[in-house]
Amino acid sequence: MREFSTRLIAGTTEFFVTPFYVDDELRAQIILGEHAKRWPDIRPMLERDGLPKARRSIAGLYYLPALLQFFQKREGVSAGFHYNEDGPENFGP
Repeated sequence: MREFSTRLIAGTTEFFVTPFYVDDELRAQIILGEHAKRWPDIRPMLERDGLPKARRSIAGLYYLPALLQFFQKREGVSAGFHYNEDGPENFGP
């Protein structure tokens, strides 16, 4: 049932298949990529900003969708569509 424990993360040109829950090492790789070795220096700052904590009930792992939502909010990226108001409804003749 591995297909139920993975999630696609879409970037601009790449897709990554990852588990829903990740350990600290994989979390660093997902967030910083090739700069993952800098994670110990960056993590305290992000934790002060509200970086989601590990789930003790899930073996101390981190819920990846919550991490992604944290970074989207932090960077001002919205996952939804915003439609401008087009005026009052006019359903009559």
